Amino acid sequence: MKKELAQQIGQEVDEMLNRFGATLQLVRDSCTDEEFNWYKSTVAPVMGALVLDVLNPLYEKCPEAKPEGYDD
Repeated sequence: MKKELAQQIGQEVDEMLNRFGATLQLVRDSCTDEEFNWYKSTVAPVMGALVLDVLNPLYEKCPEAKPEGYDD
C-alpha cells in the first residue's frame, strides 16, 4: 500500500475515533451514569476494534505511514 493512502486511511480512522470520543463526552455530560455506562460499554468495543483491527495492522503493513507518537 502506498504511504499516502495509508496515511489518509489512518487520518480518517483517527477522525472516527475522535468523533466517538466526543460522543462519549456528550453522553457523560448529558445523561445519567447508567446511560453513560451503557453507551461507553457499547462504543468502547468499536473504538478498540478500530485501533486493534484497522490502525495497528495498517501501520504494521506500512510503518512509514505511522504518525509520530502513535503507540500500538
